[in-house]
Amino acid sequence: MTAQNSRSTARRDSMNAGLRLVLSVLTWVVSIPVLNVLLTGLARRQVLTLTGTGVALVACALLLWAGLIYWWQVPATPSIARRVTYFIAYVAVMALLGLIGVWAAFWATVAIHGL
Repeated sequence: MTAQNSRSTARRDSMNAGLRLVLSVLTWVVSIPVLNVLLTGLARRQVLTLTGTGVALVACALLLWAGLIYWWQVPATPSIARRVTYFIAYVAVMALLGLIGVWAAFWATVAIHGL
């Protein structure tokens, strides 16, 4: 390993797992109102028709993204009890933050596009 590689590896590893998890979750939450405003804008300009299928696809993509965040960012443990506890806490926090994201999406859409 060269000196340059060791420096870049040290920089990459300087962000701990907790901070990566928080940043990933916050990015997920912020994407909910952003997607809503963008898709509503496209629907209002008749570029895109929002149907139940389209909304379900976006919801599935957000759920898949949340699952990938859990898979990549939540630390693995040898204890199944601790892993289950992490999972329950993650799902509870993500559900709460998802509701906050939907609430923010509603008000951002109302502020930008009106009722």
